[in-house]
Amino acid sequence: MVTERARRQYLEAMGIHLWVARHPLPNALASSLPEVEEVASSREAPLDHHQRLHALIDEFDRPEATPEPATLALEGTPHESTRPVRSIKALLDTKTDRDQQNDAPVNAPAVLSSAPILEEDSPAVASEVAAPVARLPHEALRFSLQVAALDGRWLVLLMRDDALTAQEETLLNAIFRAGGVEPSAPLSCQRFGWPMMEGLPVDDALDEARQGFKAFLAGRRARGWNPERLLLFGQLSVLEEVLDVQDGRSRVLGLPLWQGPALESLDEASARRALWAAMGDWRRWWQVDAEVQQSDDV
Repeated sequence: MVTERARRQYLEAMGIHLWVARHPLPNALASSLPEVEEVASSREAPLDHHQRLHALIDEFDRPEATPEPATLALEGTPHESTRPVRSIKALLDTKTDRDQQNDAPVNAPAVLSSAPILEEDSPAVASEVAAPVARLPHEALRFSLQVAALDGRWLVLLMRDDALTAQEETLLNAIFRAGGVEPSAPLSCQRFGWPMMEGLPVDDALDEARQGFKAFLAGRRARGWNPERLLLFGQLSVLEEVLDVQDGRSRVLGLPLWQGPALESLDEASARRALWAAMGDWRRWWQVDAEVQQSDDV
């Protein structure tokens, strides 16, 4: 499970402000939630969400005291001390080894840290990323897609990173009209990518990705998004794992799910025929979902 501290950081980075009671009500039961950290008062200009999260990571990189020249020789070159580290655990292990070296005599042989330090241009990292089943421990899931909502009711997910061209938007709107779906406004997509910020510690990559996507949808409720059904165009195994797609439903969002071919594949006649055969229930779904929504409003 994602920690309470990490959850608040993700929500604040997305612009979702949290209200937390800091004083218990009279005669209230003891709360099982962790205590909220007190906000330190400062006269300086407040940092934005991105700066605050990066400042948290910088706390691990900042040395506690200025080391002696002999200690600098043990720690390695300045280039090694500024290598990007993907795992906070690896960074903490590295600092532990350095503390042990500082306690040892000056003339003792230097002990190399056993924590793996991964560089962006390292050949070993490139080979691990290329492997389909290799995922480093405590490394965030990575995916991106285009998201839209038909009248706020049907959530449309396109398994692609690039924005739709004007021709593709016209094609997609024509597909919905042909299926009996007539929204009040044309489809307008926006990109969602995960992770939303780099360098944050990861405890449970899958759960944090799910919580992040759910928080993204919750932030769109103010714009009228209230999804009743999911429409997926294309295939993306990482996103299907995040949504927990089973038996035509997303168990994470608790919504029925329809999946069809990607827009890029509609140049082929076979893909168009498969799409036409799969969208036969759209008209009925759109009308039934509208009636359910009206009854709920009443």
